[in-house]
Amino acid sequence: MSFNNLIGQSELRSLLHSSLLEGNLSHAILFTGPPGSGKASWAAALAQGILCSDGLTAEPCESCNYCRTYKSGNHPGFFRLEPEGRWIKIEQLRSIREKFYLSGGRKVCLIDDAEKMTAETAASLLKILEDPPADLYFILIAGESRYLKDTIVSRCQRYTLYPLRIDEVKELLVREKGLPDERAELLARISAGLPGRALQLAEDEDFEERFREAETLAFNLASGCDSVRQLLSWANYLSEKDDIIAFLELVCLIYRDGLIQNLCRSGESIITSEEQSSWIDRVSPAAFEEAVLLINEAVCKIDDTNANRRLLLERMLILLQRRLTRCQGS
Repeated sequence: MSFNNLIGQSELRSLLHSSLLEGNLSHAILFTGPPGSGKASWAAALAQGILCSDGLTAEPCESCNYCRTYKSGNHPGFFRLEPEGRWIKIEQLRSIREKFYLSGGRKVCLIDDAEKMTAETAASLLKILEDPPADLYFILIAGESRYLKDTIVSRCQRYTLYPLRIDEVKELLVREKGLPDERAELLARISAGLPGRALQLAEDEDFEERFREAETLAFNLASGCDSVRQLLSWANYLSEKDDIIAFLELVCLIYRDGLIQNLCRSGESIITSEEQSSWIDRVSPAAFEEAVLLINEAVCKIDDTNANRRLLLERMLILLQRRLTRCQGS
């Protein structure tokens, strides 16, 4: 896999090309970015570029023995560490550390979820980074560098992946999944520019039903057609959903999309029902903005605390309907 097979991240692409071409690639590379941003794909492409018999290259030959064994998962010089349970334990690093010092060409150790290394594992890795073998490269993948030891981060070339443009994600979905343009556009926008998330949505058999349900709730709240009893029923139903956060994020995206349309007066709505999309122009931008904030607040509490889901959702739904219906056409 070469960098040319990957979409977007023009700055990252240029920096890696330069480092490989000029031969100044660090022995420790750190990729950070939000979940689904493509860190694993870029790390895999870089690993193959390091191991290819053509030397350090952004365009591995794909045909040499090193490329073939890497792609088959059998390259003797490629090592991967990832959490066993919650952590990357010192025993995992110890089991492969001696192989780092064997002769036989370039080696790559990829550490996924590097922020989950135990303190003992991180300390052992730091000792290696202080005096690494000449042909050994570490590629670390983490959500944010602040969760890693500063002494490790300081020894890495750091690259941050950012969300892609909607058209870039759409291109990926059409190319990789063969989706029609309209569906690819919808999933690209819902993915918030994260290619990994977009690809997961494309494979989610329940997505269409979940999205239609989110449309219905967004419409009902904005039109004020549900009674308090019905809102309480919604809250009880939603509190038992395993995918509650993903569902609320869809409702939030619908309101965010409405906010953008009201402010910009341009673009197509992600709402697929013409009847349900008619309410967007009647809701004020201020109400949409407050709706987004209320939903994000609820998502954070559900994700980070042991709050009573049902009571939290009851409050959110009642406040949402009250705010959205009071600010029609203002």
